[in-house]
Amino acid sequence: MDISSDLSIGISLWSFIPPIILLVVAMSVCMGVYVVLFKKVLPRKIYNFFLGPVAIIGFYIWAVPMETGFYEFFRAIL
Repeated sequence: MDISSDLSIGISLWSFIPPIILLVVAMSVCMGVYVVLFKKVLPRKIYNFFLGPVAIIGFYIWAVPMETGFYEFFRAIL
């Protein structure tokens, strides 16, 4: 049993933590803006219908910078 190889795998996974935190933040901001702008304006059924697409928009807002190099930035820092 080689403990040093297990430690190196665990350390390499630290570069995934900041992008995942940014995913949660991006989706939360998108949902927060949607709630603030449309909670009182839209009827309940339409409001609930668009919750999913707004979450997907938050995912795309996160995914585009990750594709353009933010992931490499986090790997370089950690």
